[in-house]
Amino acid sequence: MFLTLLGLCPSDWLSLQERRLMPAASYQLSSRTLCSSFLGEHQVREQSHFHLKSHRRWFEDLQCFGLTQEQAAKAFFLSRFRNAKTAFLDGELGGRLHDLYPDVLAAFNGDLEERTWVHFLNGTYGICTRDGQPDTIFRKQAGVRFVEKMTEIPPHLFPADQLQLLQQTVDFLDGVVSEFAPHDVPQSSRQRCILDVREQYLAEDAYCVA
Repeated sequence: MFLTLLGLCPSDWLSLQERRLMPAASYQLSSRTLCSSFLGEHQVREQSHFHLKSHRRWFEDLQCFGLTQEQAAKAFFLSRFRNAKTAFLDGELGGRLHDLYPDVLAAFNGDLEERTWVHFLNGTYGICTRDGQPDTIFRKQAGVRFVEKMTEIPPHLFPADQLQLLQQTVDFLDGVVSEFAPHDVPQSSRQRCILDVREQYLAEDAYCVA
């Protein structure tokens, strides 16, 4: 279905992946089916690959800008990633967070960018972001890191005057992080940085210092 959506044949798709231009499947499902009848039994083995539909936008960008080599595609990816960082810093929430915790975005260096590109190609961000786009990936990474930084302070010591900022940061992250498959939620950033934080810090009965 995904190849049909892109208008590609399997060989064209294989070529894109071998040239490290398109993300791999985010989920792979292996199944065995046993069919029984009076004529006997027949076992069918199938493997399905699930891709994020919105990766179609990435494919369309490759076509639009003539990006046929990994270095060109990577440069395009990182330009959007860095532009998202600039836009975040220029915004009210990003500016406030950066003023309070300047060391968080200092970690967004060349090593992190390289790892991000590799994870993008591996299909990781097809699982943990809503649309898998470079801009969204930055916002997800930044949101997670700022929430983790703020919640280094335990709930019973968390200053009440920073609750609104924490709430805004969690809501920001909620807008870009995927819902995750049910079996993935307990070990996901959604559980750790959104669900747990809302329960432990932002619920009406959570205790914070004045």
